[in-house]
Amino acid sequence: MAFFGKKQNPNENSKNEGPDVPAGNPALPSEETQKQFETPEGFVFNRYFLAERRITLENISYEMQHVIKGPGAFKLGVNDTFLSQIIPQRGVKISFNRLLKFDPDGPFSLSITYACILVFNPGTKDEVDWTKIDMVREFKKNCPELFQTMSQKMSLLIAEITNEATGSPFIVNGK
Repeated sequence: MAFFGKKQNPNENSKNEGPDVPAGNPALPSEETQKQFETPEGFVFNRYFLAERRITLENISYEMQHVIKGPGAFKLGVNDTFLSQIIPQRGVKISFNRLLKFDPDGPFSLSITYACILVFNPGTKDEVDWTKIDMVREFKKNCPELFQTMSQKMSLLIAEITNEATGSPFIVNGK
């Protein structure tokens, strides 16, 4: 039976889902195995993370601005940013922030941040040099449903907050 890509019984004829770990210390992957998974080209996302993935609201910042009355129009800017952070022995945290700000300074600025924790697979987490992986890119590519859920939650909060503050909801859905 394969367990995290390793055979528990070498005489077993079952299908192995990952590279064999040579005899010796099975807790330490071989140098060849490490090289195989160091680069983004060889990175298999679901091999390194458990199915446990939780989205949490991390921060909301809403600031009313003092607006000078007069002629002119405001342009609303939406800026989406992503950040990945390695949490040693635990996993990777992907933070997604959406900032709404007017140009010139308008009636308010609003920032909402959601985070998703990706929990390491304990059997494979040490095979990868995590500093060489673009986790934001891998997250967007391999977890589009989580990215979409975070974006939808942000859009709903933006509509609710702007409706309370201005009397009409702003519907913002980033790309």
